[in-house]
Amino acid sequence: MAHDLIDYLADKEPGKFTPRPHYSRDADSLTFFFRGDDAVAKRVDDLLTVYVSVETDELVGAKIKGIKRVLSTLGDFGVTIKDEGLTLGMLFLACMAVSRESVNKSEYIRLGEFVKSVPFDASELQPA
Repeated sequence: MAHDLIDYLADKEPGKFTPRPHYSRDADSLTFFFRGDDAVAKRVDDLLTVYVSVETDELVGAKIKGIKRVLSTLGDFGVTIKDEGLTLGMLFLACMAVSRESVNKSEYIRLGEFVKSVPFDASELQPA
């Protein structure tokens, strides 16, 4: 039996990287890495943090915060999200519109190419 985490991980191989959005209810944030590179975080504004490759400085992922506030704002404009049909592109577009700080929208636009058609199950955003 392993004595600590190092012992436990010593004979384990990491699984293959699979791009998949992850929503954290506790943090009310959604994180999506579309590449498995080692990355560093760069805050863009009050909602968006991008992750860039340590080696190449290329965009490899992003995190958006305040998802419930963003969806609530969309609802104020009559936009509703059903469980099927939600894409990350829609969420990132909404964040760009709702952000209190974002003067330069170029990071959102650049992210759009990577997330525009990535499906996301909106039921994950519902309370437990």
